[in-house]
Amino acid sequence: MAKTIYTQFDEMVNYDNIVKIGIKTNWEDADIADDGTIDPDFEMVGRDITGLEIPIGIYKTYEEAEEAVKALHEWFKNQAYAVYEVPKPEGADT
Repeated sequence: MAKTIYTQFDEMVNYDNIVKIGIKTNWEDADIADDGTIDPDFEMVGRDITGLEIPIGIYKTYEEAEEAVKALHEWFKNQAYAVYEVPKPEGADT
């Protein structure tokens, strides 16, 4: 049975094609506070066998993104279910 990652962007990715999962800092969509502080988003991304980067989830903090990556890695190890839904950050719109 094929295993599927259901991303935060309502896309389904066959995990057999993923060779790497990591976190990338997204400066392009960063929020700029009134005091000039820049707060980037942190993206969980996968790289497939062709080298294409696949966005999987977006988080406000590096720690949230790191926890999401760890949860996905646990799922990879256990492979208990055919579909893994990437968690959205607390307070995110559904």
